[in-house]
Amino acid sequence: MILNKYIRITRILFIFIFGSVLFAQSAEELKRFMNTYDKLKADQQANEVVKKGLESEKDSDDGPVRLLIDPGDMAKYYREKMKVIQKDLNQLNRLLLSTDSIPPLQHFGYNFFSLRDSIQFIDNANVSANYVLGYGDEIIISVWGQAEQHERAMLERDGTVFIKNVGLLYLGGKTASEAKIYINKRFGKVYASLNSEPPLTYLEFSIGKVKNINITVAGHVQFPGNYVVNPSMSIPNILVLAGGVTETGSLRNIMVQREGSVIDSMDLYPLITGNGLSKSLQMLDNDVIVVPPRGETVAVTGAVLIPAYFETTNKNNINSVLQYAGGINRNGSNQVIIARFGTPNIYVSKNQFDSTPVMNGDSLIFPKRSMQIKSISISVNNRPLKKIPWIEGLSFDTILKIVHVDRNNIKDVELVRRSHTDGIQSPHQFTFSENDNFIFLPSDYLSVHLYEKFTPIKMVVVKGDVNSPGVYPLINNRETLNSILSRSGGLQTSSDINNVIVKRDTLMFGSKTGDLVLTPGDTVIAKPIVGTVKVEGEVHNPGNMAWSANISAKDYLSFAGGLTTHGDKKHIIYITPYGEASRINTRSNVSILPGSIIRVSEKPLSEQSVKPDRFQQISSLVTTLVSIAILANTAK
Repeated sequence: MILNKYIRITRILFIFIFGSVLFAQSAEELKRFMNTYDKLKADQQANEVVKKGLESEKDSDDGPVRLLIDPGDMAKYYREKMKVIQKDLNQLNRLLLSTDSIPPLQHFGYNFFSLRDSIQFIDNANVSANYVLGYGDEIIISVWGQAEQHERAMLERDGTVFIKNVGLLYLGGKTASEAKIYINKRFGKVYASLNSEPPLTYLEFSIGKVKNINITVAGHVQFPGNYVVNPSMSIPNILVLAGGVTETGSLRNIMVQREGSVIDSMDLYPLITGNGLSKSLQMLDNDVIVVPPRGETVAVTGAVLIPAYFETTNKNNINSVLQYAGGINRNGSNQVIIARFGTPNIYVSKNQFDSTPVMNGDSLIFPKRSMQIKSISISVNNRPLKKIPWIEGLSFDTILKIVHVDRNNIKDVELVRRSHTDGIQSPHQFTFSENDNFIFLPSDYLSVHLYEKFTPIKMVVVKGDVNSPGVYPLINNRETLNSILSRSGGLQTSSDINNVIVKRDTLMFGSKTGDLVLTPGDTVIAKPIVGTVKVEGEVHNPGNMAWSANISAKDYLSFAGGLTTHGDKKHIIYITPYGEASRINTRSNVSILPGSIIRVSEKPLSEQSVKPDRFQQISSLVTTLVSIAILANTAK
């Protein structure tokens, strides 16, 4: 029992000693401990993110994440990503081997209907002689000469019309030409002078407004349904009104139904391509236009004017399909390759195009002829390599005229020629002053060396508050900033040499005296004088202060409220507008240029005297002692 009591007291004393040691740590040690903990925690989070990135892609909807990741982990991540990409590429290549080699094609002819909204249809077009008169049609009869009469009337439902002095005319169901003959006979019975020789009275018959008819469009069109149209409208125009034929519909078998039976069909290819004659069908009231599904198709690609999928009929051969494709291009060969599923490729020469039919699913590939252009290459000092076509009897003087080189300016010429036996290139003897009749061969390579020396112009850019900004060439290798500013008209009154910076690649710097030597590609920027001085870092009130010529560095530090407890008096930096930095102190009387920056650095942690809260320490100690007393009393 006594032993257990001593063990308990020993444990309590251990806890007390541990607590005393813990609370006795300095603020610097505690801060270092917390920084170490934060760093370990950040490393652990970064490793978890990298591991997750290796396993799956990050969701694109997530926001950006700023990570602290070890470079080794990043390298491992991208190595894993490259393996995944390589695997995907290999799989894609395997898929490409099993796909058709023909590039994506469009189905031919369906864009014929794409201008639907811009086509204006005539409501009352002229009617043909075969137009059949019916209810609602207007007729116009004019008689002049010895007798005069003018009648304008509309046919009734029974196809009749009453004309003064003539009586009832039966015109329904007659064509326009038949109606004209019939009217002439009826009027001739009333006006005998119409039939006299020579006639003393004349008659003119015409059709005025015609009735609209109802046409139903069905099948594979964009907007099937009933349409009220002018009877003179053609089937293609009615299909345009219906939005056109869809790509699943046929363009070569448009059927017209009348009274329950198909009376005719129409092929739109002659109209679309201009090859052949397009059939004209007269539409009657209640006719139905039916667009069936697209029929057999073949693919035409290669050296043709219009590569596409073409719908075929039983009568189509290679030549007829080729006409729809616009024919063979100028660089096309005189043969075609037919790729047919389940059979070897077929090579057909041009003289067999008419006798070779095509089948559904065929791919007609018209190969291109490879045209090899013979040429020679000429290289002249500091000029791009130029190739000119080779011709028989090409002379050296002709070559010089093509490349615009003066013969008197040539120092020497080197000729390199390819061997026809082994294809190896080697120098070939050529003296340009003695070889006016030299024969050049295809693939010759001439290197022309001139007496003149080419020196590229070295340029700098000047912009900002200068009188003549622009691009200026450097006149020598030692041209200074002052020189280029003088050549650009000098600085404007809004700037001075202290506000001129030079940008070179990713660097920016200035020159207090302007004696800085410029290099090609530099950009000189004259900034306007800023009437402020910026104080930043460990001061009580950082920000921009108004500049004055009689205010020194210590005054600006005072205006900013002085240094904070963490401000380092030994590390106060003064940065001029042109980028020159120097160290100052809190008592510095150095004059400050407008646009400058005064930066106060933070003290190192070792120098920051942060005293721990003594009250908290005493309170913790008292709490610990009370706990010991209670435990000791309980142990009794």
